[in-house]
Amino acid sequence: MEYKYELVQADNHFPLKIIVHSSNEPAYIPRHWHDSIEISYVLSGKIDNIYIDGANYSSKEGDIVLINSNAIHSFSVAKGKGREAITVLIPYRFIRENVNGSNPISFDCISMFETNGQRLQQFAELRDLLNTLFAAYLNQHNDPLAHIHLTSLSYKLVYLLLKHFKIDNESISGFNSKKYLERLTLITDYIKENYDQSLSLDSIAQVFGLSPEYLSRFFVKHVGMTLFQYINAVRLEGSFRVLMNTDHSIIQIALEHGFPNEKSFVRVFKKVYQATPHQYRKGNKGYSGARRPVIDHI
Repeated sequence: MEYKYELVQADNHFPLKIIVHSSNEPAYIPRHWHDSIEISYVLSGKIDNIYIDGANYSSKEGDIVLINSNAIHSFSVAKGKGREAITVLIPYRFIRENVNGSNPISFDCISMFETNGQRLQQFAELRDLLNTLFAAYLNQHNDPLAHIHLTSLSYKLVYLLLKHFKIDNESISGFNSKKYLERLTLITDYIKENYDQSLSLDSIAQVFGLSPEYLSRFFVKHVGMTLFQYINAVRLEGSFRVLMNTDHSIIQIALEHGFPNEKSFVRVFKKVYQATPHQYRKGNKGYSGARRPVIDHI
């Protein structure tokens, strides 16, 4: 499990990036953030959990969830048949260049639980556009002018978002501070590089010239879990791959990935997988796909 800033590149021939998700297997996209606006749209099946800056959502067929620029977010889905969803990434600069002023641009666009008639109609219009955009995207190889069509739909999407879903509050609160994002990236990168060593709140705070109390509050506030929970998440992801792809002993795996002892590794592993490492390895013999653990509180 990792938290990272993601640099999103738009497709070469039109301003957006579209990703199609179609799989029956469990999946986890770990917490990350990026400058782009992200729209998650479920075509069939469901997304079990979408975490966005401390809030959790579950979306099903037809649901739309917009994630604002630099919001920390993650997705997790359990095993299920017939699941298909699309992600539309809109570069922040593409929206910025079409809006006057310098205030942050943010949207309120999550369709679940919406009951207002006017808002429901606005979401229906947005849903129709996303369907049209997806169909054009799939058909682009059969249309020599597809880039023109896709570009026009990209502008229409931004138009609908700005017209119906833009938050007018000039003092938008949220985790958009460049200073905080940079600090968080430095801290998580340090942990990922040193997770196999002995790490503590005090030692990490000292590296970054912060008080342990401040670092603890900062991490919980902006990441939604404690620093120690995050360290265990990183250790568990690394140890899981080795567990499922080697014959190394449980104690060896634990110590090589920063756990102080086998008991600690077993406790963390069992909380996520509902089985001990030995039981899980035995029950999935021959399994080589390193499924990412879905971890919120370990």
